[in-house]
Amino acid sequence: MERSGRLINHKYNEYFFTTLAMSGCASIASIVDRIMVGHLLTANDLNATNLIGPLIYILNMIFGLFIYGGNTLAVTYKGKRDQKTANKCFTISIIVGSGFMAVFAIVGLILQAPLSYWLCSGKEELLKPVSDYLIPVLFLGIPMILLNGTSAFVRVDGLRKLAIAMPIVSNAINLLLDYVFMGVLKLGIAGAGWATNIGFTAALVLLIPYFRSQKRTVFFTKVGLKDIRLMFNAFHLGLATAMMYLCMFIKTKFLNTIVLGVLGAVGGQILVVCASVTSVANIFFTGTAQTMLPINGALYGAKDYKGIRQLFKRAMIVMEIICVAIMVVFMLFPIQTGAVFNVTSPEAQELLPGAIFLFSLCVPPTGMLFILRSHYQSTGHRNAATVLTILEGTVFFIPVLWILSLIDPNLVWLCHVISILLAIVSVLLVMGIIAKRKGRSAFLLLPKQEDGDIIDFSIENNVDSAVEASHKVVDYCKERGVEADVANKIGVSVEELCVNTAQYAASSKSDMVDIFVNITPEAVILKVRDNGKIFNPTEYINNSGEMITGLKLIRSISSKVEYNRVIGFNTTIVTINRRK
Repeated sequence: MERSGRLINHKYNEYFFTTLAMSGCASIASIVDRIMVGHLLTANDLNATNLIGPLIYILNMIFGLFIYGGNTLAVTYKGKRDQKTANKCFTISIIVGSGFMAVFAIVGLILQAPLSYWLCSGKEELLKPVSDYLIPVLFLGIPMILLNGTSAFVRVDGLRKLAIAMPIVSNAINLLLDYVFMGVLKLGIAGAGWATNIGFTAALVLLIPYFRSQKRTVFFTKVGLKDIRLMFNAFHLGLATAMMYLCMFIKTKFLNTIVLGVLGAVGGQILVVCASVTSVANIFFTGTAQTMLPINGALYGAKDYKGIRQLFKRAMIVMEIICVAIMVVFMLFPIQTGAVFNVTSPEAQELLPGAIFLFSLCVPPTGMLFILRSHYQSTGHRNAATVLTILEGTVFFIPVLWILSLIDPNLVWLCHVISILLAIVSVLLVMGIIAKRKGRSAFLLLPKQEDGDIIDFSIENNVDSAVEASHKVVDYCKERGVEADVANKIGVSVEELCVNTAQYAASSKSDMVDIFVNITPEAVILKVRDNGKIFNPTEYINNSGEMITGLKLIRSISSKVEYNRVIGFNTTIVTINRRK
């Protein structure tokens, strides 16, 4: 009897395409923004889109702390069946996060002049476009939290179409207004920034169906000073993602300064093209890795360590296949890639093939970095995720970049792949040592299993399989010394739960049911999980208004029956005590 992993694979695929759509829209919009700026405006304006990058990473850092951290924390509490605390996490993520974005905008506006000068490294010809682009970007944070932040919770609630529609609509409006503001109204680079803001704000109307939906599982609630611990817990969970953006802020600033210093303006244009390579890859980095966060959080909260291992393997395979494909495509078409952004000068075309070849080497190891970071971030090893980010983003990156620029300016494009590989090797070696000392499973640092004698397996979601599973569980329990009456009660519970799941919760995508049995000296604990329609056996009533007889029986023979629905899984836990 083995667990197939199909439920988790189904859930990963479901979340993957939703997350991919969200990250894809943002990255594609960023790429198209650069393309339109390159063709409608000047080379200095194109450089400004990259020079403003450090500021955008600060916005993403705040977003990561409140949204990725708060969302993962909320799902973890839902996995523990603590709905009240999950609601508080949701409230803090959206409301307090928006407040922090507002403070950031005000401070940035006050410091506009020195901030612009610093971003363009004192290059006078770049000062005006950077300053013009700065103001709308400062005010991007609030609509980003409200739209993309809420969208993260919409996705977890299983409203996939709505979660996909929100970023698509916002970015469609953004791109349309890009052309209107820059091409028709001649508002320059500032027009690109205001187009993005208006796109996010206009798409907020799509939140109305969500707040009216009965499928919502998180709600705004009152929070007080005593709940500030939740905010710091969310920060802790989101720290690895926030540190990633902080390190990207630092590394982007250093990279901009050194490239402009050793290669001049043409180096800055090539850097824009390379940044767009990253934007394309980032669609899949984010889509693959961020898909893990809520699923891993729920599985970790439920102590399903085998499920986490299955998820890690799935995510890593998907990530590396995609990354290798992206790397090869950009290596084969460097000149064409530059032409898309109107980077077509003879000097640029001479440097582009080597630059893109060296830069693209970082794509596969970056994918691995994202997967490792998401795993550690969502399984209680946040310090490991943070250290991984800091090593790659600053400790290794800055000296490697500086040394390469001294050896040969054309080698600066290798700084990413070298620093990432050094960081991954360092962390895996340390995690392997820690795992050996703690008796954990390799570098994933997961317990081998829960306490007790455990069996878990999957069955087809139909009545015949339910009956067969019942017999297997009874035999398994008796073989391990469980009292006959307790074993029979567990067998009855398995059959009734699985039969009713097949009859009342089945859907086109719910073809499997996972069954977990944990035998301890005090009790036998049964857990049944499926991904079908909402089905709560603890209070399920049939069409005639009567409680289903089999489920009433389970309540009468068990010590405790609990139900939880998290990330689209129905999970029912039945506990039958062995000692009175």
